[in-house]
Amino acid sequence: MPRDYVHRYRELATPRLFNEARSEKTLVVFYISAYGNTRRMAEALATGAESIPGVRVSLYDLEGGESGIFTDLIEEADGLAFGSPTINADAVKPIWDVLSSLTSVNVKGKLGAAFGSYGWSGEAVAMVEDRLRGLKLRVPLAGVKVKLIPTEDELGRCRAFGRDLALHLTGRATRRIVSMEELNKGVHFKEQAHA
Repeated sequence: MPRDYVHRYRELATPRLFNEARSEKTLVVFYISAYGNTRRMAEALATGAESIPGVRVSLYDLEGGESGIFTDLIEEADGLAFGSPTINADAVKPIWDVLSSLTSVNVKGKLGAAFGSYGWSGEAVAMVEDRLRGLKLRVPLAGVKVKLIPTEDELGRCRAFGRDLALHLTGRATRRIVSMEELNKGVHFKEQAHA
């Protein structure tokens, strides 16, 4: 099939964006931050994820960036996390642009996650998670959202979220069975924090 040949050519012609050995799992964190709050959350998430051996994190601030340039990076990644503030009851356009570019990339089965800050309503995180699920990414953890400026405790939650994502990436997360009753209530679950 021609598409397979094109994909193979790209694979051979493109230098590896991460280490050649691929012994590490890679988590790419895209974010945009109106007032620096979502950026602080992204940095805390990255710190938590990198505390798990075998996980490498790359942070990308989408301020003024073009979404199309991330295609190869996204293909190479094992997990993708998206951070967006909620503005006008929605995620911001640069996040939607990157999410739209995922339709041209094979992301099925990759780990996905969302986080962000908000002032009034906080819908962005759930909207991004829904889009990730629609694209067939695994979204094993409920996203983290913080009202306005993250406190030290909330940044601790972001670090724990990053650590839990890394545990899922490396296959070391504790599995949890969720009943249909719990799902119907719309309750968000979080894995037990690992030391």
